[in-house]
Amino acid sequence: MVEVVETLEAKLKRHEDALVACMAEIEKLRAENALLRSAEGAHDVLRRIYLNEAESSGTRVKAAQASINFEKPRLESVPPPLELVAEPVESLASIVERQRARMNRILALPLEERERMIAGVVRRDGNGQDDDTGS
Repeated sequence: MVEVVETLEAKLKRHEDALVACMAEIEKLRAENALLRSAEGAHDVLRRIYLNEAESSGTRVKAAQASINFEKPRLESVPPPLELVAEPVESLASIVERQRARMNRILALPLEERERMIAGVVRRDGNGQDDDTGS
């Protein structure tokens, strides 16, 4: 079996490349962390995650599921806008009886008093004259 021996320069180069890659990843994570901390709330964070195409589809789906109730609220029952109360039903017979009693009371009044009850009625003497002077 042949053993491959890595030179010191190759080993140093490999470690430098790994260090550069780690630093790039750290900078990327710092920027993402700063972006998430600048969010106004949990929903904003979730929204940024599910809109980020660089995230895995599973992560994006989970973030979308968690934020769906904030974007489209559930339909809930709404209380009626009016408080409607039914009036008691009065039978037709009692209405007719009440109206006839009113009519009889009005008919029992003298003619002059009944005329005063009706606005705009002018009594004429029957000769085409509008005033009581007869001229």
